[in-house]
Amino acid sequence: MTAKLRHNQILDYLQEHSLATVSQLVDLLQCSPATVRRDISDLDTEGKLKKIRNGAEKILSPTVSTSPGMVGFYPTISDYSNYEESDRIAQKAVALCQEKDNIFIGEGQTPFLMGKYLLNSNVHVYSNYLPLLTYLISQNYPHLVVLGGQYIKSQNLLVSPDTHVSYQGRYMMVSGDGLTEAGLTKSALLTFMEEKKMLQYADKVIALVDSTKVGVFGGISLFTLDQIDMVITGKAADPKMIEVLLEHNIQVHLV
Repeated sequence: MTAKLRHNQILDYLQEHSLATVSQLVDLLQCSPATVRRDISDLDTEGKLKKIRNGAEKILSPTVSTSPGMVGFYPTISDYSNYEESDRIAQKAVALCQEKDNIFIGEGQTPFLMGKYLLNSNVHVYSNYLPLLTYLISQNYPHLVVLGGQYIKSQNLLVSPDTHVSYQGRYMMVSGDGLTEAGLTKSALLTFMEEKKMLQYADKVIALVDSTKVGVFGGISLFTLDQIDMVITGKAADPKMIEVLLEHNIQVHLV
């Protein structure tokens, strides 16, 4: 088998499975571990996958191989505690949107995954989260409003001193570092401040929370349970906390 055919099979495998170990690729390609490692290194250099310890992972974003300043800008699969669950949460969030909805999307790894599901939609996106914005722009997404301001590189945010007086949206999609009886919590102060500003322009707040963060306190209280209308999380989420959410009339989707 030629190198080109092996490379295509590796990339096809990653599209379906997201992660691949060297041993899995050896079985797939019927070649030596040394050949697989060389192929992974070549594809990593070309920006077509990300080389990880003893394997490779799919790249979630436009290639950054020719733009050194973009390295580390986009989330990668290894950044997620459970990529498949986060992907299902993102897909469900987009599925809830209706034709020509205006939605605000906050910062976070799970909101970033909403991008690929938005591409075939007619949903109008308002956001200051640069990885998501850059991804959508790179894919020629036409329904995009960039909430401008100063670029904060450490958190990939545009921070504006002004309120967005003319904006109105159906949903505000936010992630968090924890969800308890105190509400949705977040550790990043600047993100907290910017997403607080967005709240007044959205009709409903939807929290996108990994199951491992349900029942966990994660920093500053971003929104109380009374301010949250819906939670999308994984099926492994703490059932006691799910009961608390339901008691507060919060709609819960387990994916």
